[in-house]
Amino acid sequence: MEENNKNLPEETAEETTPAEETGTPQAEETTPVEDVNTPQNEEAESGPAPEIEEDIKAEDIPEAEEPPAVKETMPNPPQRFEYTPVNHNEEKQNNKGLKVFCIVLALIVLLAGSCSIGYLFGRTTVTKSGKTHTEVELAARPQSGDEMTEAEVYEKLNESIVGIRVYGSGEEFSDCSGVVYSDDGYIVSNDHIYSEIAGAKFKVYTYDGKEYDAKYVAGDQISDLTILKVENANLKAATFGDSDEIFCGEHVVAIGRPSDAKANSSITSGIISLPKRRVKTTTNYTSNLIQTDSAINPGSSGGALVDMYGHVVGITSSKLSGTVYDSVCFAIPSRTVKRVCEELIKNGKVVSRAKLGITYQEIDSVAAEIKGNNVTGLYIASVSSESDLYGKVTEGDIITHINGEKITADTVVLDIIEASSAGDTVTITVSKTNGSTAEYTVKLLANEGTSSYKTEEEQIKENEDNTEENPDNSGDKAFNFPFGE
Repeated sequence: MEENNKNLPEETAEETTPAEETGTPQAEETTPVEDVNTPQNEEAESGPAPEIEEDIKAEDIPEAEEPPAVKETMPNPPQRFEYTPVNHNEEKQNNKGLKVFCIVLALIVLLAGSCSIGYLFGRTTVTKSGKTHTEVELAARPQSGDEMTEAEVYEKLNESIVGIRVYGSGEEFSDCSGVVYSDDGYIVSNDHIYSEIAGAKFKVYTYDGKEYDAKYVAGDQISDLTILKVENANLKAATFGDSDEIFCGEHVVAIGRPSDAKANSSITSGIISLPKRRVKTTTNYTSNLIQTDSAINPGSSGGALVDMYGHVVGITSSKLSGTVYDSVCFAIPSRTVKRVCEELIKNGKVVSRAKLGITYQEIDSVAAEIKGNNVTGLYIASVSSESDLYGKVTEGDIITHINGEKITADTVVLDIIEASSAGDTVTITVSKTNGSTAEYTVKLLANEGTSSYKTEEEQIKENEDNTEENPDNSGDKAFNFPFGE
């Protein structure tokens, strides 16, 4: 089985700038402070005179008479004092204004502190419907400040990268990497790490040489992500950045544990070769992945791809195999990681991912020209009985538009559906085999998927079923990511 890829991640409080969601509100709320300060300072400057003046009036002070003999040795005559009557109402107003100012200032400081803490940690635990589950916020790219060095990024992320040993009841085992997803012990890695080991068990090795047992929580083959859980380990979660903010040529590093889960994490550096490249991850599905030339070797699967602010922007997966490829490696974007992992933790499976419910063949401009027409789109091969299109379209019909956008490649449709949720609707235009054109509003189905994890009983049954269907099959199965099995 494959054990691949490295990454890294977290951010430094000194270098971070609040995320756009939290940053903008903070700037707006500090403006009122200046409005309160200005009148308060003016009142303070024109406020009551010192108390010593209250008991002395200018007209009550007699003029000094010169003594006849000791004029030269007498002290100077007393000074006159200008007395300003005390306005008690004004003093009360000043005190009231001071109290209001202090209250407003305290609220602003409290709000700013709360926003800053939420931003710096990049993670939180929330409660909904009486159940507590883990949510991770994606930290925004700092708007200013210098990038970290590779050494600083490694120092920041090292505590959040773990080694994972996967083993079963036999002698077989495999090593891979993982990233601490949250402070309460959840760890994210790849789903394919246990695909060849029935009833897999897990040992987790941390940066300080400690060893913990981990349990399987849930996994997802389509995204190639899994969640494990360690209890009472006091782990430090990584800070996850926003993968939508990365760009071609951006400097990144990968941190993981190639070859040996017990060894220290290692780091490799490179760039973002392509922020989004749609790659076939299993037999029937494709996903948008981050392409990088940062080396991701066997054992580094499940590690971190990290930007130079210490943010994890992707979870590394296996290196694209083949002798014709060099420095072509992939990571699962942090936005996908956040969406999938939160659902795996909360529901045990992905429930919001959507699908159209058809199988198809892509017709691009070249294929259309070969067929002798100018119609591009998705050639419908079959329609699921659960699909909203069942009974409306038939084999041979071509979907030419989705939400008014012309389909020049299947990625147009896949990107729209991937950004949608189960239950959402899309509008499609279909060129029928009889030459007519029709438009349908389609409700998307849930694309839940399954995990590669199997108990020993499930694996035995699957082997028996495979033997019955393919008696000549030896049963060997290697996960050739990203091309599938």
